[in-house]
Amino acid sequence: MQRAKILLSICLLCCIISCSKDDDKNPVGPTTDQFEFKWLSTSGSKIVNSDGKQVILHGVNRSGLEYDKKGNGMSQAEFDFICQNWQANIIRIPFNQEWIMTDEAYNNQMDQVIDWIKNNGAYVILDLQWQNTAIKIPRIPDTSAVTMWKKLALRYKDDPAILYDIHNEAHDVGFDEWRDRASQIITGIRSVHSKALILVSGLNWANDIAVWARNPLPFENIVYSLHVYPWFSNATKFDELVGNYSDQIPVFVGEFGGYVENSAWGRQLMAYLNEEGLGWTAWSWVDDPHLTQQDNRLTPTEFGAVVREMLIRHASPDQYLNRLSELTIDFISSNRATINWKTTQISDSKVLFGTTVEYGKSVYSAVLLKSHTVKLTDLQPNTMYHFKVISVDEFGFKAESSDSKFTTAP
Repeated sequence: MQRAKILLSICLLCCIISCSKDDDKNPVGPTTDQFEFKWLSTSGSKIVNSDGKQVILHGVNRSGLEYDKKGNGMSQAEFDFICQNWQANIIRIPFNQEWIMTDEAYNNQMDQVIDWIKNNGAYVILDLQWQNTAIKIPRIPDTSAVTMWKKLALRYKDDPAILYDIHNEAHDVGFDEWRDRASQIITGIRSVHSKALILVSGLNWANDIAVWARNPLPFENIVYSLHVYPWFSNATKFDELVGNYSDQIPVFVGEFGGYVENSAWGRQLMAYLNEEGLGWTAWSWVDDPHLTQQDNRLTPTEFGAVVREMLIRHASPDQYLNRLSELTIDFISSNRATINWKTTQISDSKVLFGTTVEYGKSVYSAVLLKSHTVKLTDLQPNTMYHFKVISVDEFGFKAESSDSKFTTAP
C-alpha cells in the first residue's frame, strides 16, 4: 500500500509539471491572445483588413450598458453563446456617455465586456447610444462628446478589434449641423488614434444615408451607418435605402429588427444586404424589438430565428454555398431555346442573353427551385446568342455560370 501511495504521488507530481509546461504554451480557457485581430480600414466602398481583403461583419446588438451600469445581465456565458451558437463575428455595444465620463467602474465594466467578446474572436462596435438617462438619444451629441470619444479612443488606441460608432441616430437636425459635430468628434478621435474605423449615422434616425453619398466626410476610414426598421416609409425600397449608394460610400447596417409579422421582411432585407456585400448588426439581444425571448435569452423569437439562421449561413459559407450544375440547352429552334440548370439551394432563376457578352435582355422567375427551366422566345433565326444563368437563394447567396453560346436554327 505504501509503495502504491509513493508511485501515485510521483505520477501526480509528473502530471502537474507536465500540465504546467503545457499551460505555458496553451493557456486553459479563452484569452484575447488566441485571436489575431487585423486592423480594419476602408478601400473605396469596402471595409478591408490589413491584408487588403474585404471583411463583411455580421452580428447583433447587445444593448443594456446605456441604461444599466452592469449591462442588464451581461455575462461571459452570454457572449460565448452569441458568438458560438449564433456565430456572430461582431457585437455592437450601446453605452452611456455620462457614465464614461464620471464612473471609472463603468469603464472597467466596458473593458470586461470587450474582453468577453474578443475572447470569441469577434469585433466590437462601441455605440454612443445615450447621452445620459434623462436625455437618452440627443439630436446630435453635445460638445462634451468630443472629449468623451477622445478618452475612449486613447483607452483603446492599440486595439484593432474596437470600432467607433460616434452617435446612434441623428434626428431632428439639419445635415450641416450634424456634419460639423461629426467632424469635431472624428478630429478628436484622430488626434489620439489615427487607425480608428469610425461609423457615422445617417439622418432621420439613421434611416437616410443619401446625404452622405452626396457629400461624404473628408476623412479616411469612415463608414456610414444605416438603421432600417419595417415601420419606416421606405423600408421595402432597398435600393433607395442603400443599394444606390453602396458602391459609392462604405455602408454598415448598424440596426434592423422587427416582430413576428416582420420575419419575411427581415429575410428579404438580409438577402439583399448579402447580395450587396454589406455587414450588419441586428437589434436587439435583450430589448424591443427582441431577438430572443424575454424570459429566456437563449431562445430566439421568430424574427431572431431568421437572424440566427443567416448568421450561421454567413459563418459557414462552404457548407451552404449555392452551387450551379447541369447547365444544358434544349429545343433550339429558329426563334426559341430552353435553358436548364440545377442549384444546391432553392433559388430564383434568371437568364441574361443577347448577341454580345453585354447581353441586353433577360428572363426572370422569382419562384425558388433547385431545378430551373427558362424558355427564351422571340429569337432571331440563324443567330449566335451569348447567355449566362444566375440563381440567388433565399439568403442572397448567388450561383452563376460563365458566358455560354448557342446558335438558333435557320
